[in-house]
Amino acid sequence: MIRFAVLGYGFMGVTHAGQIKRHPQAELVAVVESNPDKIKQSTQGNLGDAPEKNLLQGVAVYPTLGELLRRENIDCVSLCLPTHLHRALAVEALEAGRSVICEKPMALTLEDCDEMIAAAQHNRATLIIAQCLRFWPEYEKLKQYIDSKELGALQSLLLRRVSAPPFWSGADSWFAVAAKSGGCLFDLHVHDVDFIHYSLGRPSAVFSQGLSTASGLNHSVLTQYEFAEPLLCMAEGSWNYPLGFKMSYTAVFEKGALEYDSSRTPTLTLTRSGAQAPEPVAVEPGDGYSREYDYFISCLQRRQAPQRITPASARQSIEIALAEAQSMETREKIRL
Repeated sequence: MIRFAVLGYGFMGVTHAGQIKRHPQAELVAVVESNPDKIKQSTQGNLGDAPEKNLLQGVAVYPTLGELLRRENIDCVSLCLPTHLHRALAVEALEAGRSVICEKPMALTLEDCDEMIAAAQHNRATLIIAQCLRFWPEYEKLKQYIDSKELGALQSLLLRRVSAPPFWSGADSWFAVAAKSGGCLFDLHVHDVDFIHYSLGRPSAVFSQGLSTASGLNHSVLTQYEFAEPLLCMAEGSWNYPLGFKMSYTAVFEKGALEYDSSRTPTLTLTRSGAQAPEPVAVEPGDGYSREYDYFISCLQRRQAPQRITPASARQSIEIALAEAQSMETREKIRL
């Protein structure tokens, strides 16, 4: 049994707490949250799921990580606080010998990423970044088709991720501060950045265009990724979609097209070359959150370093996102 504490009880904290409570090999021991109102009333996020009731029944609540570490015997911290706090709290937990599951994005700078990786290595602790698309069934299926070449070589990939502005707690939300959230690029679009990196490898160059508020907060981004092989790849992210949240992709192969849209049923279809209509594609049960926790807990139980999402790989995704930010600013192609 892996004993967990969740740091931060906003939307993602509630999401992680729910996964831990439902997992047969996990126990939610404590939550760290300095705002008592969040304990009483958790936040609804962009997926539209209502927060579960009674998640914290029998669970201790502490105002700081330091107090938690002094008073509780835990194995792993699930870090669900604002992005600009990731490095400091991850390092504190890792230096105390605890494993850390850190919500995406890993951090907003490579220096912060490096400090987190160094703390994990120095203390022989496990650091995992929760890039859930690597475990999302419809994206797992896409990677399977890319790797197996069952449909021939991938020719083009277009990914799209759009949502309403994520200011769940109001206009003064930390999401609205570029230095804290990184804007749409780092909070939302980074999902697709990471999946592209995971499934296709490191691009040789990126060219990005974006839109920002008067305060400099990025709310829309469109990026083209270059690779050595002949392949077209683009990804769009937006915080200005009026109908809630949607994620989708279209992957065109030599012998067919795989299309995913989270807003339709069935969500995933395959149109083979020569076919008159698309066919539904079956996927594994669950979603990216439950499947990533299955994997993470298995790694912790076996004391094996995760291979599907290493800290170094998550850092490289941040490097790509930073290149996109530079491209938006300079309006030039950035080589990696």
